[in-house]
Amino acid sequence: MKRRRPAPDGTVFLVPLRDGGHAIGVLARATGEGHAFGYFFGPRILKVSDVNMTKLSPKNAILAGKFGDLEILRKNWPVVGVLKDWAPEGWPMLPMARIDEATGRAWLATYDDSFECTEEKEIDTQTASQYPHDRMMGAGAVEIRLTSLIRATEKP
Repeated sequence: MKRRRPAPDGTVFLVPLRDGGHAIGVLARATGEGHAFGYFFGPRILKVSDVNMTKLSPKNAILAGKFGDLEILRKNWPVVGVLKDWAPEGWPMLPMARIDEATGRAWLATYDDSFECTEEKEIDTQTASQYPHDRMMGAGAVEIRLTSLIRATEKP
């Protein structure tokens, strides 16, 4: 049984940072079964009015990847709005890489919009480091990673 989608594709939402403030997320894909793909942005924002949706672009994302959508459904990651003129081809589901540290082998996977793997090929580990990690991030992992990425860009 499908549960409901957390929001339409193109929805902009806030992700709480562990040390205060929020990052911005854009829901690029959602299955209605808990799987989502999104793009995430800094810098840290303190209030909803600080969100400038016209400046959001995949090329400016500090993190992209698959994540669980439960915190959007629970409204713990509040929705700000929907991008004007949303087009899925402008916000693609990126190829994602995984590395087996034990063997030193790596693979690049391509997914369709329903999160089905359509292609997988072996690549070198250096190339793999240039792609988002092929993993499903929980809410806590997203919050911790964004906190770390944004903190690293801020002046002391």
